[in-house]
Amino acid sequence: RGMGPGCTRVPLSTSPFIAMLALLASGSTALTVGVAPSTARSTRAVSQPAMSSSDRCAVWVVGCGVPKRGMGWYHAKQVIEGDVPNAAVTAVVEPWFLGAGADSPPGKAFAEWAEAMEEKGVAFCDSVDAVPVAEGERTLALISGRTAD
Repeated sequence: RGMGPGCTRVPLSTSPFIAMLALLASGSTALTVGVAPSTARSTRAVSQPAMSSSDRCAVWVVGCGVPKRGMGWYHAKQVIEGDVPNAAVTAVVEPWFLGAGADSPPGKAFAEWAEAMEEKGVAFCDSVDAVPVAEGERTLALISGRTAD
């Protein structure tokens, strides 16, 4: 129902931000918002076609923040866990926790999370200039920071 070619489905509970990111990342022309089929727990459980590198949108999270507290971290988590079809976090840019804030308690929590994410192929950089750029890859920079910044 309503799922023709070029249409991306996201669950009804999806935030408007994630719905928009799903649409951008998928290259779809339409977005269907609804609940997952009753046989699936969430849309993550619904099988997705294999993603070719040309279908994928690389996501750079700029200003990630503290794991389990920062909005940048939360959006990275959503993409990494598959809430955005055809998107993949390829880089996190975090100048504070990869610099002067590295030895702080939140910096240590960030380092633990970064180590786990590096195993999944996510690059961690202290500046946008340091992010490895793949030629011809669609890329979206998700910029997240505190209001005071």
